[in-house]
Amino acid sequence: MKEGFKKYFFALLFVVILGIFFRTYNFERGFSFAQDQDLYSLIAKDIVVDRHMRLVGQMTSVDGVFIGSMYYYLMAITYSFFNMNPMSAILPLTLIGIFNILSIFWISKRFYGKKVALIAATISSISFGMAYYERWSVPTQPTISWCLWFMFVVLEFCRGRLKHLWLYAVLVALTWQVHIALLPILPIPIVSYFLSKGRLREKIKKVSPKNIFLALGIFFLVSSPFWIFEIKHNFSQIRSVVAATTRGGYEGPVGMQKFYKVLDASGREIQQRLLFGWKVVLVNWVWLLIPMMIVFLGVKKKLLLTEIISFCLWFFLIMLAQFTSKSVVSEYYFTNMLPILIVLFSLSLWFLRKELLYILGLGYFLINLGWLLTRSDIYDSYFYRMRIVEDIKADILENSYPCIAINYIADPGFGVGFRYLMWYSGIRVIKASDKVPVYDIVIPWQVSGDEIDLREGCFGLIKPKNKILVDPAVCQDIRYKLDPLLGYTE
Repeated sequence: MKEGFKKYFFALLFVVILGIFFRTYNFERGFSFAQDQDLYSLIAKDIVVDRHMRLVGQMTSVDGVFIGSMYYYLMAITYSFFNMNPMSAILPLTLIGIFNILSIFWISKRFYGKKVALIAATISSISFGMAYYERWSVPTQPTISWCLWFMFVVLEFCRGRLKHLWLYAVLVALTWQVHIALLPILPIPIVSYFLSKGRLREKIKKVSPKNIFLALGIFFLVSSPFWIFEIKHNFSQIRSVVAATTRGGYEGPVGMQKFYKVLDASGREIQQRLLFGWKVVLVNWVWLLIPMMIVFLGVKKKLLLTEIISFCLWFFLIMLAQFTSKSVVSEYYFTNMLPILIVLFSLSLWFLRKELLYILGLGYFLINLGWLLTRSDIYDSYFYRMRIVEDIKADILENSYPCIAINYIADPGFGVGFRYLMWYSGIRVIKASDKVPVYDIVIPWQVSGDEIDLREGCFGLIKPKNKILVDPAVCQDIRYKLDPLLGYTE
């Protein structure tokens, strides 16, 4: 093993180990388990236990449009290996995190060298904001993985290389499975290729019919679940997307207000992923820094002109899509810009002296380690929800209740995240009535103050005051069956 290779291999290994630590430390207490996690767990149960194969997952924020089923099958496979335990999510989440660290290292090394690659991998590994995102188990969680390899395709096409046209086809096909907010950036590789060096005629000649048909074949094969669903349901999702772009009734900000909202949300997402603990009110400073980095790297010839255009187009199209969208602007729509930003930061840091780079790296590590140790315990996490469920189960066993009802004393949208945990713990829950004992879960517990019997994290529990003799037939009565969770589809 050559000395230079050895040095970078062990450095990368150390970075990956740090990445694993940042993604698994205190996982149970930092694992968010709310609406989305409840939904995918119930769908995983539907696949594994009820043997119901499905083409789609939950409904998205666009009425009539569903996210693909890929993530749900990933979780279903994991759940089936670990006896349906929700904590088994730690395995695929950590593997995705490791994959992202190795991906950004390999991609950066291929185009910008080992030093830039190691900087980029280190930022991805020890940023608590990135680790926090990769602990957040949601169907759109593979967004960063998708964007890393989409960036790879863009960089290849910027150099006039079409060898990975097949990968472009795979990524386009997976858009529905990952996040439909990625749709605006899909044309970028084509623009990058035709802006690359060389004569237009030669570029057109390189686009052989064989490669085009192969890419189309791969695209339709990978995206086949989407087309099967659309054919079965009269292209309902496509029609819903078209309707969403033209529907009225939008009551959000418009004009300059909407522009500032997009600017603020995108800046906040970037800050939260790279500098999680800095609660800066004005986050638009990020959009002053990014053009400065691009100009600097262009002048220093660390970026090709085609790369600069492609990266700027990526930022512009995402921002424009959110500005023109009739949906609410959310920070996580801008997560897809992070791979490019990490590369830009890494290229800029490449110019620093080694000693200064080590000092900055150590400081960044210590700051993020501090955030990891002090902020990874969230008071509405899986750990505290499960404690509430265990408290309820203990009371049920003591009173021999065959089934119960749950009432949430909480603001709308906060009484979620318990449905699957109840099933997993063997608790049968039906609709509230005077025929079954009703347990009140108070969120936050301060709402009911002295009335609560138990407190776990931000949750409070009020037990039934009087014991009820429950007729087991009530538990089976279809009239008392719980309504499906919002977004859940059969």
